[in-house]
Amino acid sequence: MPALFATPNSELTITINENAGFYAVIDGRQYDSRGGSVLISNLNHGNHRLEVVKSSLTLGGTVYDYLYRGSVNILPNKRIFATIDRFGAFVILRTENMHENNGHGNGYGHNGGSGYGYGNNDYYGGNNGYYGTGSYGSGGGNGYYTSGSFNTGGYGYYGMSPESFSMLLASMRRESFDDTRVHMALSAVSRGVTSAQLRDLMLMLTFDSNRLKLAKGAYSFVVDKNNIFFINDAFTFNSNADEFYRYIGTW
Repeated sequence: MPALFATPNSELTITINENAGFYAVIDGRQYDSRGGSVLISNLNHGNHRLEVVKSSLTLGGTVYDYLYRGSVNILPNKRIFATIDRFGAFVILRTENMHENNGHGNGYGHNGGSGYGYGNNDYYGGNNGYYGTGSYGSGGGNGYYTSGSFNTGGYGYYGMSPESFSMLLASMRRESFDDTRVHMALSAVSRGVTSAQLRDLMLMLTFDSNRLKLAKGAYSFVVDKNNIFFINDAFTFNSNADEFYRYIGTW
């Protein structure tokens, strides 16, 4: 296949549902966490074998716990943000297109394509943005709801932009105390945040009581309140989830 039509590679960022050291092994190659996340670049599209392992120091030495073992399907030309939730599931929080390719026809092009790129009416972004969880619609078209992302078409930003959100997460990781992280998050979401982004922010906190505090404080700024159930597994205790839903009047 000519290089012009080569399938673009993707990038995967993985976090876990706690503040702990961990590493990921994909297709037999190990990647260590840095700043609370593992970054894996230049991934070919298709299925990959993934293991995510937490390391803990004990009096008896280092203990390794497998948080996830399974396969993941990587789409081409995607920047994927995922987490391992408290139930051991691999959850994609959002995706973004990495590059715009300007080819035509049925490949990975920008105009008129029916493949994975930015083509009209494609399923992974582009003008109509049908991809259900976290696609990045930039075509100026209809921009139907895409969880954990934003639309740069005719309707402007939807939630925090990926760049701003990534900077916020990085800033929160540098703070040692939950209280400071909560204040940072509440200040940042005042212009709008998606349910999936709020879930990410809650998972940056150590104590469930502070996750509840953040959820209550940020709820009025959530732009897709019909998807607020996305934050359910960010709570460690069901009682706090119940209190949140009573607070917003759902129960």
